[in-house]
Amino acid sequence: MTDETVAKVIRLPYADAVPEIVGTAAVEDAEPVGLSKSGPAAPGPVEGRVIPAREWELGEDAEGDAPWIHPALRTPEGRTARRAYVQRQVRRRARRWVARQWTPRGIVPTTVRGGVRIQRWVRGVEGQNADAARLRAEMLARESGKAARRAQFALLQKDAKKKAAGVAQQEASMAVVQAAAARERARTKMFQRAAAAYGPMAGITGVGYVFMEGMAGLAAGMLVNLAVLARVGRRPDMAPEELEALERAEAAGADRFEMGMTPRAFEAMLYEALTTEIGIAVHSLQVRPRNWGFEVVVVLKNQTPEKLSANLDLLEACLPGVRTGSALLQQSARARNECTLRIPGDDPWKAVPELPYRAPKSITTHELHKAQFGADMSGRPLALPGKRTSAAYIGKSRSGKSTMLRARLDALTATSDRIIVGIDLGSYGSGFGPYRKAMSAVARTPKEARVVLEWALAVGMGRPKLFERLGMGLNWESSPERPGITIVVDEFPALVMAAKSETFPEPEEGEEKPFRLDELVKQINLTSLKSDVGVEIASQGVTRDRVGPNMWLAELPVQVMCACDKDDIVQIAGGGAMAQGWRPDRLLPAMGDAINDASVAYVMAGGDYCEPIPYRACIVSDAEADRRATERAAAGMCELDAESKAFAPGTVLPNPGGGDPWEDGEEDQAEELPVLLQVIRRIYRDLGEPSGLTEEEVFDRLAGFDPTSWDLERFTTGDGPEPTKGAVLALVLDKVLAPRKQKWTKESYRPKGSKSTVKGYRLLDLKRLTGEDDGS
Repeated sequence: MTDETVAKVIRLPYADAVPEIVGTAAVEDAEPVGLSKSGPAAPGPVEGRVIPAREWELGEDAEGDAPWIHPALRTPEGRTARRAYVQRQVRRRARRWVARQWTPRGIVPTTVRGGVRIQRWVRGVEGQNADAARLRAEMLARESGKAARRAQFALLQKDAKKKAAGVAQQEASMAVVQAAAARERARTKMFQRAAAAYGPMAGITGVGYVFMEGMAGLAAGMLVNLAVLARVGRRPDMAPEELEALERAEAAGADRFEMGMTPRAFEAMLYEALTTEIGIAVHSLQVRPRNWGFEVVVVLKNQTPEKLSANLDLLEACLPGVRTGSALLQQSARARNECTLRIPGDDPWKAVPELPYRAPKSITTHELHKAQFGADMSGRPLALPGKRTSAAYIGKSRSGKSTMLRARLDALTATSDRIIVGIDLGSYGSGFGPYRKAMSAVARTPKEARVVLEWALAVGMGRPKLFERLGMGLNWESSPERPGITIVVDEFPALVMAAKSETFPEPEEGEEKPFRLDELVKQINLTSLKSDVGVEIASQGVTRDRVGPNMWLAELPVQVMCACDKDDIVQIAGGGAMAQGWRPDRLLPAMGDAINDASVAYVMAGGDYCEPIPYRACIVSDAEADRRATERAAAGMCELDAESKAFAPGTVLPNPGGGDPWEDGEEDQAEELPVLLQVIRRIYRDLGEPSGLTEEEVFDRLAGFDPTSWDLERFTTGDGPEPTKGAVLALVLDKVLAPRKQKWTKESYRPKGSKSTVKGYRLLDLKRLTGEDDGS
């Protein structure tokens, strides 16, 4: 039958599939007929789509088709780590095997136990029954003998005892017959089982002896037989409690997290820790080996990562070998129940490169967001924007803020359209390192800081007047001819303390009270960003006890959080940030010569840095940093344009190029204290450092030193009444402290041994006037 005939007789279910079976011409000529001309007409064809021959096959699966050995382990470093891990595992297993020989799981006890079990199987139930029948026959034979002796020597009831002896004899005879029959049955079964059990063993020994020609083959065959016996007896015959104690002793050396271990082994260890120890419902784990450790994508089951974030310490305890405080968690932006765990090894920052070299004036303000000065553990670069943007660097002492700031200065000082000015009142400019040579000014005292800040505020508030005239639109566009300004403030709490000790004379009518130093910084940030006058501030914290009323630091658009307190995290990132993985509180500052997590920070800066990923600052040697700074200083620094200079006429910035801390003519020594303050300080010291003295007590003590000068009659005028001691003391103090722009007012204090407070001159205020206390 031809294909054309088939097409006419049978209706194909798919019209589009006909060309593949009978050809196009046959389908066109086919008539919709039934199986016979007289029968009913067949239904119309079923329309459908032709499924290509290979459409059902699975496509490429990048994840499922990945090689068993991860590409990260194919690198030279990965092979080295893997080789070291395997060697450690082999040594560990060898030690455990040796120690196991002295337990019931040793080779000798296991082999003996295997032989006993095989012998017990060969004997079987039939052998046990035969032994029981033999023992019963022997027992009945002894009883029959005893009954016969009792009947032979009986004097009373002799007939009954003879009858009992006959019955015992019959039972013994029957037991003997039964024992013989059971022995015959057991012998047959035992021969069969012995052939099945010992025949292969004998055959192995014989084959080894024949084919290896000698005792070596015989020994090889016997070793194989011993291995079989050890396999049979591998499980000890112990009570559950004894077996549990044995397993606990054998598992004393737990598996440890080590670089080079397989992803599957680490996945098993992590899964057990998450589900069993911490109690987290895990949907799936995906382990990705990295050069620095393991990155694990965790998909939780109907949970958020909050519980896991709160138990990172417990997770480290459940993963032996993981360094304390090193586990990191990152909330995924793709799904709320998905997060990324990072378990770093001993050296997780090996991928962080050295600070790249930048030629003088090779970067513009528009390119600052590409100028790398840090990297994460995978080597992804860290580069922050600098165009009309302020930044805050927050961290504890020794957390690496200055290191991060110097890495940032390496990029800022290489710009061709920015004026970089530094303020460092806490360490006299040393926080900027060699880069102060390439800075247009460095303020090291409160007086110099005021000059710099007032100049920057005047320029920032005046530049909007030039926007329309210069055709800049709504914001200042920096260029080499009209550069922007960046104020870099290190040790911000020191500037806040200096601001607290500032005193100003009463403003005359029509004059405004000048801003304090910290208020000047705040005003620059609030009013001058459109003029491209920004600030980058390093501070030990953003809480009130560190920066006073300047908690606006937490509102800056760029936040670089080094090792800091939980209060700082909540203030900067919000209450739920720690549950999402923002955990700079787990970073460890440098201690002594141990670097720990110094210069490691979490960065929040718009959409590019919105995930809790730690970065570390790139570093360079001091000699190279000094060479770069000297090269940039020799190339010249940006000069303020003439239009902007008009807003701050006559201002001379202090210490261009960083200055010299020991240059001639600079007031290195502290200003000499007035004699009055020296005498009052001596009075307090002689009295044992009381918390305060009343005005009469201070006056009387001064009169004791110099009765003539402190005679009240000298301060009496002819017309008025005699002045009081307090009024005279306040007048003299005001005259002495006014040139120093200082003031000493009376405050309440509690004398020693008293429960009530009095008003007078406190020792704390005196120490601030003499410079012994900076106000902290």
